[in-house]
Amino acid sequence: MPSLNRKSSIPLYEQIKQIIRNQILSGEYVAGSRLPTEEEFCDHFSVSKITVKRALNDLARTGIIERRQGSGSI
Repeated sequence: MPSLNRKSSIPLYEQIKQIIRNQILSGEYVAGSRLPTEEEFCDHFSVSKITVKRALNDLARTGIIERRQGSGSI
């Protein structure tokens, strides 16, 4: 999984959003499959939960992923 550029002027949540979006579009995550949990993304990117939540919520708002309470992001 790609890493973040902490010196970039692009906010971390935007970078995470783009990384996940690119992984979905490239087929790394199969349609209908579950994404890693928020905690797993937090650990991987070394960011706070709110940063990951914002990225995932933006992806859900644009229809790229679906978020289900208790089931995770798909």
